[in-house]
Amino acid sequence: MKWFLNDELLKQNPSLKPRRPLEQRLAQRPAVRARLHQLAATLDESVGDDPTADQAEERVTEQVRRLALEVLGQWAREANAHTQAQVMTHHPEASHHGKKKTLNWQTTFGWVSVAEAQWRLGRRGKLLRPFCERAGVRPRGRSRRLQRALVDFGAEESFARATARVQEHDGLDVAAEIVRQQTLAHGAQVSALQVPPPQSSAATLVTQLDGCLIPIVVPPTTGADRRRGKQLLGREARLCLARPQDSVTPRYGATLGSVALTGALWRDTALAAGLGERTHGHGVGDGAEWILTQFQEQFGDQGGYLVAFYHVSEYLAAAALVIQSKDPQGWRRRPQGRLLENKVTAVLRALTAHLEPEGISPAPVRAAHRYVSQRRHHLDYAGARAAELCIGSGEIESGHRHVIQQRRKLAGSWGQEPSAEAMLGLRVARAKNLWHRYWSVTQSALN
Repeated sequence: MKWFLNDELLKQNPSLKPRRPLEQRLAQRPAVRARLHQLAATLDESVGDDPTADQAEERVTEQVRRLALEVLGQWAREANAHTQAQVMTHHPEASHHGKKKTLNWQTTFGWVSVAEAQWRLGRRGKLLRPFCERAGVRPRGRSRRLQRALVDFGAEESFARATARVQEHDGLDVAAEIVRQQTLAHGAQVSALQVPPPQSSAATLVTQLDGCLIPIVVPPTTGADRRRGKQLLGREARLCLARPQDSVTPRYGATLGSVALTGALWRDTALAAGLGERTHGHGVGDGAEWILTQFQEQFGDQGGYLVAFYHVSEYLAAAALVIQSKDPQGWRRRPQGRLLENKVTAVLRALTAHLEPEGISPAPVRAAHRYVSQRRHHLDYAGARAAELCIGSGEIESGHRHVIQQRRKLAGSWGQEPSAEAMLGLRVARAKNLWHRYWSVTQSALN
């Protein structure tokens, strides 16, 4: 068949190019050939010993792992030799610089090593490490596949526990500090990944915003020992979400930034979820003044904000303990039913009859009256229910738990603000299903 092959056909179908016999090719790679023989011997022994399927899998897996490491090492040696041979072609002015240095990098199969010659451009020019540049590795670095595994474990567990996971699944010894560095570095980058908006705008968009406290370490500003004098504080992490009314998959955004930055993030998240010029925005959450203000600034008259029914009910429940201590639940159900019918005036009238005198503290009835009165324009429960829209903020509360708190409130997970921001970006990206997309475009530049 090779007589009829021409150059054009070979370019279109490289697989048609005649190849040397396998034994001849392996003869130049004795270590790989020896490993293949060992793999075949393991298969023969496993059949003869009559092991269980699990035992056979253990034996074969170990041999395959060793074979993979051997093949990677052989590739590194051959690729290094090929690269070194081309240096003078690309850099005629280059000359050898010093002795060869052993280049090591860690993969999911183990450490790979190669002796790499170094070059210098001219007498005082740039130092070249051609194989490092060609292969995209750094001395004592980690492969992209290993980075992904480290970040995957570090995003869900404390860094110390993540090292135990890596040891369990890949048999690798990796320091907790390496897991921390990789997780936070990729976490800082993944935040910049843009989510393309949907092709069509949503008719109605459900959007929520809320804050929760996470632990933050503030290091001392003076002193050589940074372990002494550090402060452990609670910092508010603000989480927002948005989704079309007929969708159950929200888009998330999170930040430790200012209220203004949070508002801008809230709108960006809504735009990514399908906010258009004619979209009706249905905001729902607690009645915090900063949230109400940001909704108005970011969405204007394009929607309405509803104070979550549960938050109003909390104030009514506290007032009920004072108004009707023998049957507080029975009393609370009456104003709740009136609120669902938008009879806010009737609720205020019922509370007014039992207001505590001025100056008394605590005053739960007066607090409930003030809360309802100041937010009466955000209590359209009848309208929301008629439009089949939610009247509770359980979605954002759940988001706090599985997006932020599940990782940031683990024992031993306290960190400084920059690391907390990076972890928030990573957790949000995973919640937005950006994990696979991020690794499909990310190179191993962080290794």
